[in-house]
Amino acid sequence: MQLVGFLQTSFQNVRSSKRTDDLHKVLLSETLSKNPQWRDLDWKFEYKLPVDAFGGTFDIDIAGFDVDGNLKVCILAKAMNSNVNKNIKNYANTTIGEAARLAFAPDIELEKILFVSVLPRVAPRFKKDGTVGGFDDVISAKNRTKIDGVLRQQYGDLVELKDILFDIADVRNKKTKDEFNDIIVENII
Repeated sequence: MQLVGFLQTSFQNVRSSKRTDDLHKVLLSETLSKNPQWRDLDWKFEYKLPVDAFGGTFDIDIAGFDVDGNLKVCILAKAMNSNVNKNIKNYANTTIGEAARLAFAPDIELEKILFVSVLPRVAPRFKKDGTVGGFDDVISAKNRTKIDGVLRQQYGDLVELKDILFDIADVRNKKTKDEFNDIIVENII
């Protein structure tokens, strides 16, 4: 599956494991195309790190291991489609906490912790009845919640944020959640 194929159906079954599996496969493919130096790593999905910096386990969406079995690259993925502005601060706090849990985990020397977020530039806000109650300007919300400077000060180049942004064709003409089941995706960056 290609990124555009995932995005076209990304509003379907948003809590399903199949959607999560598809997202992880697509993001690994995208990441490796931009980071060929990681192609030889052994990649695992939904890897459970036995001990994080807090002393507990930690689920890593996509984990890359060197030939000796050492964890080197962690990719943590989010695909937010709707009600983004309402949750943007929580996502930022979660990212900072997850970075700490991985960066200071015992007995691992990571090369990269990569947070990848897939976001529409304009996202619907759904009401409980499934109708669209309004639209979020995701770019504006992201600009009000910049954490890359904090992460850089704390971790240097170890932790990196990557946003994959896209437009939903005719987004402001859609009135119900059902109209988002099969969308036309434009301007993926």
